[in-house]
Amino acid sequence: MEYVVVKYYRKRNVFMDGHLVGKTGETLMVQEGTHRFDLGQPINYAPSFRKAQVTDTIATEPMPISFAPAEVAS
Repeated sequence: MEYVVVKYYRKRNVFMDGHLVGKTGETLMVQEGTHRFDLGQPINYAPSFRKAQVTDTIATEPMPISFAPAEVAS
């Protein structure tokens, strides 16, 4: 098994490959391989998703996957 932690400035649901897998800030256990991560609706974050090759992680050093608030158009 591999480990990731999805980072965002507040608590949000985390989706991996279209399935709810946990919350931001939690260490999540995933299968090794390439996965698509997003925070669901509303898409008020950037980027709208991240694809990551998850490999060679341990529970105490999960792969960080970061999202930021989307810029407000003026």
